[in-house]
Amino acid sequence: MTVAVAPSRDEVQKTEQTVREVVAEALARDISEVKLESILMEELGAESLDFLDIVFKLERAFDIQITRGEMERAARGTMSDEEFAPGGVISEAGLTRLRELMPEASHRIQPGLRPSQILTLFSVRTFVNLVLAKCQGQSA
Repeated sequence: MTVAVAPSRDEVQKTEQTVREVVAEALARDISEVKLESILMEELGAESLDFLDIVFKLERAFDIQITRGEMERAARGTMSDEEFAPGGVISEAGLTRLRELMPEASHRIQPGLRPSQILTLFSVRTFVNLVLAKCQGQSA
């Protein structure tokens, strides 16, 4: 059995800096505008196509692969679509799952959230956490 070793503080800081640089480049922003807690859509003006560019650049920078299906499965976990979002609205169990996966956005994960709104929760830190998990060999 392989035990994942937590990344060193230096590795975390390098990852944070690289993700900030990638986001700044993808969104044509100055690096000083891109904070770890910046919400991509609301604060930095990202659109859904920008997420594809960010993911592509992160994959190249870190030699990892992040698939859309993988991100959606990570959000849903072992829940079926119907358990996660009955009637198109994320269930309480689904909201709990999202809060676990995205603690940086937990205060914005509220009842009434729809699956199509999950991208609005992404911050720069969300991508940092995703990259760190991928680099540690965990699925997203």
